[in-house]
Order: sequence, then structure tokens, then C-alpha cells
Amino acid sequence: MKRLTRDKRVPLQRRYQVLKPVMKVEPGETIVVETVNHMTPIVRSESDVHPHGSPEYQEREETGPIYVEGAKSGDALAIHIENIDIVGLPHAYGCGPLVDEYPQKPRVFPVENDRCILPGGVSVPIHPMVGDIYTTPNISPRFYDHGGNMDFTEIKPGNTLYLPVYHDGGLLVLGDVHAVQGDGEIYGEGAETAADITIIVEIDRKYRNPRPLVETDDSLITLACREKLFDSIQLATRDMTELLSKIYDISKEDAYITCNLSGSLRIAGSMSRRYMTEERCIVGLSVEKDIEIIER
Repeated sequence: MKRLTRDKRVPLQRRYQVLKPVMKVEPGETIVVETVNHMTPIVRSESDVHPHGSPEYQEREETGPIYVEGAKSGDALAIHIENIDIVGLPHAYGCGPLVDEYPQKPRVFPVENDRCILPGGVSVPIHPMVGDIYTTPNISPRFYDHGGNMDFTEIKPGNTLYLPVYHDGGLLVLGDVHAVQGDGEIYGEGAETAADITIIVEIDRKYRNPRPLVETDDSLITLACREKLFDSIQLATRDMTELLSKIYDISKEDAYITCNLSGSLRIAGSMSRRYMTEERCIVGLSVEKDIEIIER
């Protein structure tokens, strides 16, 4: 097992531009990736929660890039999320759709017995997930075909994320763990935390989806983003149509009907402000894998 420490990060001003890997791994090798959060790298107390714009505030940076031996342009990386250990105190300085009625302030959310303690003595189960994960693209991207800060709740232990490869080795970068967050990240943040993420990375030549694809125990989820919400829905549907046609050897029209009738839309990214619901929305189309082909 290899460990990539949290000091090996992509500088914020060079996001998507670093082509020199900080670690090389073989396909199937287990890696522990240490990550930081924003406000301060590891929040240990409320005094570490520095608001945006304060002199002490530090923007979050992601860990990597990781070079996977044998991965070539046109392949995909299959990133199996094995485990996420929370480091320090989860925290947030959120907003949300009712922030004008309920102004927010920086808060910490201690974890006790795998539950986050929220204000008022409320506790909720933790569901750690990876908010920002990408393969290094050829150019600075406008959308999320390569992954990125998707904040999608299904990028979590037990699931596999597939990302297209643009450079040899894939050059995988990841971070931005949330201890708790629902679909749509409507608070504007999750319960942000530093973490140790255990992953196994392999090379996928089976699905080769051109955009992010998540596989759970029972479902496949295509993720897509374009300028307008409907454009994102169309693209996620097109990708799922192509995928089902290839997997089950059925016509694209039959695959299209299948994903329309059995699929469910999921929201990724943040929907905390009005403008975020109107442009560059990230959507997922989830289809259960329990599909049978009946001979007729």
C-alpha cells in the first residue's frame, strides 16, 4: 500500500495544468490519499474556521497528480473508493436558498459514533464522499467531462468512478471530502473535512464513457454538464443510451426507451443560489443494472 501525503497538492493557480506526477502506481495498487479542506488545511477547533476573505483563510487544494502505469489517452480510469477516514473537525460556512432569512456563520460539526453533531443537538449519520476528483484534461475545461468539483454524493466508499484519460497515466487528482452532504449541496458546502481516502485505481477498457460514470452495487449513473439544465439532461441521457446499447447489445432506440422509463435524474454540484440552477448544472441519470434481455 502506498500513501500520498497532503503536502503533495496541485497549486490553486495551476489547477488542471500540472503534468508532472507526484506518485506512480501500478493498476490495482491500493493508495491512501491524504487531503485538506479550505479555511485551514485541517480544522482542529472553531478558531481554525477562517471565513472567506479573512487574512488567515486558505483556499482548498487537491492532492496529486497520480500516474497510473499503462493508462493511455482514450482509456478510462476506474477509481474504486474503498474507505474515507475523516481527519479533524468537519465544518461549513454555508448559505442555501433561505440564507436571507437565516444568515449563517462558520460552524464546526464534531463527529461522534459515526454521526455529525449539528446545531440544536441534532445528529445525523456521516456519509463521507469525495467532492472534487478529476483526470487532468488537455485544456482548462468549462464543463466537467473530466470530472472536477462535481460534489456528487455517490462518489463514496463501495462505489467506482470512471473518468476518461487525456494524458498518459491519467494524472488523477482528488480532494474536497464532505462528511455529510445531500444531492444538490443546497447549503453551498457540505460538512467540509480533511480526510484520508483509500482507493484502488485500475484501467477501464469496458465502458469507456466519454464523461464521468459512477457504478454502484445496483446502478450505473452517467454524469453530464452543459450550459443549460436541459442540455445537461440531454447529454446524460445520450451517454446512458449509448452505454446500455453497448452493454446489452440492443438498439439505441431500445436503450433510449429503457433509460427513459427506468432511469432517475440525480443532481450533482451545488444548487444553493438561483444562478446555480440556471447554468452549468451537473446532472446524473441513474439506471438500475437489473436488466434482463428476453429472447423473442
